[in-house]
Amino acid sequence: MVLVVEIVIVAAVVFAVAALAVGRFDRLTPAPPDSASVGLPADTVTAGDVTHLRFAMALRGYRMAEVDAVLLRLAEELAWRDEELARRDDELVRLATFARIGPEPAAAERSATPPNKSQD
Repeated sequence: MVLVVEIVIVAAVVFAVAALAVGRFDRLTPAPPDSASVGLPADTVTAGDVTHLRFAMALRGYRMAEVDAVLLRLAEELAWRDEELARRDDELVRLATFARIGPEPAAAERSATPPNKSQD
């Protein structure tokens, strides 16, 4: 009889350790149920669009084709924005260069001040 009690106690301890290791007694809130996939909009992608992005679940994770399509789209958006920023930087440099084409400040000051007549 003592052997049976010892086996039950050992089995209970092993179950408790296994349940703690697996997370059976975890107090986290349950994960939300899987919902329909939410992709990126057809127009410009914003940070909020990426935050609300959801992928459909497959047997071992997310559907790879869906994730690959989103990553490709984000890469295209980033490339376009990089090109646009580079174009705007070039335009700003061109405008700054154009603004400096006028007379030099020292020459403008010399022409604005009357010549000194004490040298006569």
